[in-house]
Order: sequence, then structure tokens, then C-alpha cells
Amino acid sequence: MAMQAEAHPESAVVRELRLLLPQPGGDAPDPASSSFCRIVDGLSVDRDDKINGHIDAITGPLSAWAVKHGLAGEAVIADRLEKVCFNVLAAHTYPRAPREEFLLAAKWCTWLFFHDDWLCDRQATEDEAPVSPAELAIAHRRLLRALGGTAPKGDDPLATSLFELGREALRWGGEEWMARFVYDVRRHFEANEWEAVNRARNEVPSVEAYTKMRPYAGAVYTAFDFIELVEDLNIDAAVREHVAFRQLALIANNCICWVNDLYSLAKEIHEGNPNNLVLALREERGISLGEAMIVAVDMHNAEYRAFESLAGDLRSLGVSIDRDVRDYLAGLRAWMLGNAAWSRLTLRYQELLNMTV
Repeated sequence: MAMQAEAHPESAVVRELRLLLPQPGGDAPDPASSSFCRIVDGLSVDRDDKINGHIDAITGPLSAWAVKHGLAGEAVIADRLEKVCFNVLAAHTYPRAPREEFLLAAKWCTWLFFHDDWLCDRQATEDEAPVSPAELAIAHRRLLRALGGTAPKGDDPLATSLFELGREALRWGGEEWMARFVYDVRRHFEANEWEAVNRARNEVPSVEAYTKMRPYAGAVYTAFDFIELVEDLNIDAAVREHVAFRQLALIANNCICWVNDLYSLAKEIHEGNPNNLVLALREERGISLGEAMIVAVDMHNAEYRAFESLAGDLRSLGVSIDRDVRDYLAGLRAWMLGNAAWSRLTLRYQELLNMTV
């Protein structure tokens, strides 16, 4: 997870990060000996050994879908797509999904990362400027129309791939599921636009603001929608709206996003992205980066314990527990464990890879 060299003078946060991470060149130290790895090893998250048995069957079709829509046409992007292992993320997080539903979920995971890198976190180059908050909002309206069934015009890989994905998801999930999914995608886009303002201002958000917006910015609720689709679950409306059930989803969402913030920290500092829990804690509390990471780990571990405690109390809190509810809770756990497992192995964070040339 070594930081790449930057053209401008190092900021204080970059210097701090260099002290936490093993550096390239010469005899590189064992990554497990770095301060960063010792800190994240304190995460209370069980090791995940469950993986979808259809992973080999969907890897080729997933790559072909990305190439078909112009997401991964160039050799360098195709190579990065293989290195970042989005198919492995889906395999860990939807371990019981049948083949076709699993492929659809993997397409959504993959699309989200392309959207993130092409629009939300696009870096300035000689040919292109970063996407402004206003431009991002316009692009999101176009993408929501595509997701809603309006065929996009022109050469727009994100829109054409989303249009196809949305039509396929509608066939599998039905109108009611699709309405919930579109709502969660819209909230995800709105949170992205809030983060874009922070980036444009180079402004680290407060911890309170960040923790309120992060569950939506991370698109995790859309990933939870896919638990229901791939498992063919039917959650009773009264259960879905119960405060304890909704709180469980929020806690699981926090665990997933905060693990991501820890593993993606070097990438986001390198890209000048201030939207990270560790950076918010460092700024607000006036502590070192390493200390902020330890606080973030402790926050995650408290949420992880809270999830298991609340899950065990659902029946006593008035939530009707049936097989579909149990399977949904298993899906939340699979996402918490699977996301952590993928984060440890993907080169997206270790080599600071994004899906742009």
C-alpha cells in the first residue's frame, strides 16, 4: 500500500502516512510488519472463508460485459479489472447466489467502482479536469433516467451499461424491488454530490456530518437490496420498517464503510479526497493519523459487537423472525465479512489502482 510520488510538496498527512506504510525500493519490509497492518489487524471481523462456487463461471461473462459497454476496452483497464478482483468481492458477499443472479450482482459491484472512478473521483489530467459538483449532478440525472428505463443516446458507457443492468434487474426483482433499488441509488448519488463539494473545497467534513452521509455515499444499501434479489427473499413490510431491523442494516453498513475507509486511506490521500472517516477524526480531534486509525478501528469494533447484540434481541423487540429474515441477516454478515476479506487482498488499495487510464 505504498504511496506513489507526488509532484507537489508533501502535505503533513502524506508524511504521516509514509511513516505508517512500508515503502517501495530496495528490500521492501514485510507488509505485515507495517504500522498500518498492525492497526487494521485489530479489526474485530471474523475471517471469511465462504465464496460463491460460480466465481469461475461468471468471471469471463463479467469481463465481456465490461468490454461490451466500453468500461474496460483498453488493455491497461482490462489488466486493472483483473487485479482489483471485483468478481471476488461479489463472490465473498453473495456466497449463496445462483449463477445468473450472482453475475448480475457482480455487474452492479463492478459498475459502482467505474462510476466512482470515472465521475466522482476523476483526477485532473492534461486533457480533463475533475468533474465539478454541478457536472456530477447533471450526470446523475442522466444515469437515473437510464436506470429508470430511458434508453441513453450517444456514447455513454456508464449510462448504456446501467440501462441494460436496470432492465435485467427489473426482470429478476420486479417492480416493488426496483422502486426500492432506484430510491437507494438516488440517495447514493446525492451523497456523492455532497462529497464532491467537499473535494472541490478541499474540506474535510465533520465526523458527525460524515458518519451521517457515509452510509449513502458507499452505495451499501443498494448492495443490501441485491441480497433480497439474489436470495429471492420476501421481507414482510412490517419487518422492513421496524426500527430495530433498519438499525441492523445501518450498523452493518457502518462496519462495511469504515473498513473501506481504513483500507482505502492511502488511495484517497493520494487522490486528494478528504472524504474518509480517518481524516475526519484526525482533523476534528487534532490527533495523528495513526491515532485516528485506531479510533476508527475501535468505532468499527463497537458497531460489530452492537450488530450481534441487536440481531440476538430482534425477536424480543417485536420483529417477526422467519427464514427470509434469517437469510437476510446472513446476507448482512456475508457483506461485513466478505468486504473485509476482499479489502485485504485487492490490489485496488495496495497499488492505488483506479479504473481510468
